[in-house]
Amino acid sequence: MIVYVETNFLLELAFQQESYESCEEILRLANSASISLVLPACCVSEAYVGWYGITHRRRKFQAELQNHLREMSRSASHRGLVDRHRDVLDALVAGDEESRYRLLAAIASVEADGATIPVTERIVLLAGLQEGAFSLSPQDALVLASVTWDSLERSQPQCFVTKDRGFDKQKIREELRSGGGECKVIFNFADSVAYIKSALGKS
Repeated sequence: MIVYVETNFLLELAFQQESYESCEEILRLANSASISLVLPACCVSEAYVGWYGITHRRRKFQAELQNHLREMSRSASHRGLVDRHRDVLDALVAGDEESRYRLLAAIASVEADGATIPVTERIVLLAGLQEGAFSLSPQDALVLASVTWDSLERSQPQCFVTKDRGFDKQKIREELRSGGGECKVIFNFADSVAYIKSALGKS
């Protein structure tokens, strides 16, 4: 079975967000060769830029909040505000390097146990068409074009797992189902694990 993932799969693992355990299970299935995990190559750079943006915003907010708390602490009625909120201030930037390491580990795992779809001229041209046809952002169009193009080359059962509701359009679902593998779009990582295991059981 072919399982397509994209940028939010990598970020889910990097920041250990609410569905990261389901993402780890997908990685384990790929590692055991139960599934073929496929990632558009453009998602690697997008995930790294996304990681940097999140950590940068957190550090900026932490500095601003700390300055406000220090200013307020000059008032007798608010003495010790910085110390009382130290846990919050520390939490905003804690684990930056750990999340970066997890992101790189997730990318390495996909490359070791799965495959990436390179950005080619044909995919860029298809992305241009799909951007207008499906009202997508350029980045989402590039992801969809990558999955669409690769899907057409395969006949195995397929699913595309994403949290991005920009892909939640009937025309997109029909486009992906039109290939030989009839690629199904799933918008929840836990649901995708259940779907994959069910499909593997039937096979």
